[in-house]
Amino acid sequence: MSLTEAQTRAAQTAARFAARRRAPMTSCPYTGRPDDASRALAQVWVRAYLAERPPAADAVDLTG
Repeated sequence: MSLTEAQTRAAQTAARFAARRRAPMTSCPYTGRPDDASRALAQVWVRAYLAERPPAADAVDLTG
């Protein structure tokens, strides 16, 4: 299974749009579907969302 460039670009564009409008990350349209393509698109979406709107420095506790 491989994604097309158009699918990847659409997921990235949608994620950037959502991040710029401060939509929650749970608004990803690709989650909850059992197929491989949706899981791959969800990963693309989340990566693009986090690149546009990274979490605050103190949002993750790495102390253990």
